[in-house]
Amino acid sequence: MYLAHSTPELQPSATRVLFAGDTSSIDDIQTMLEVLPICARGQVFIEVADASEIVPITAPGRVAISWLDRSRRSGRPGTGERCLSGMALDRAVRAWVGEFFVDSESLVTSDYVFWIGGPASFAYDLRHDLGEMFASPAPAL
Repeated sequence: MYLAHSTPELQPSATRVLFAGDTSSIDDIQTMLEVLPICARGQVFIEVADASEIVPITAPGRVAISWLDRSRRSGRPGTGERCLSGMALDRAVRAWVGEFFVDSESLVTSDYVFWIGGPASFAYDLRHDLGEMFASPAPAL
């Protein structure tokens, strides 16, 4: 299930999650993590400009938190450019989805709850692709 809301009403029965966002999403992510059952599992990606933006977050034991520090990443491969807002998150989420779901149908029919936070322009292509995928079974991420 893909939640497109900026502050979704996450059901306490959600046990498999992928939450992603930037620093503006941290409070929403923490709120959603607090209602998850102890048996929940999944991944949280939070993109930050640098390590100074990393803050403590509490999550169930099987939910991994990954901080994506843009100051330590490059932009588009082979260009030497710096990592722009949303790039690290886009790569991380697509890689994670590609590793755990072999095709778009298995993603759409899974019991995972996906949520991407941040400003409307943040990770726009990723949000669009996930939204399209969950709207119809054909598109690929």
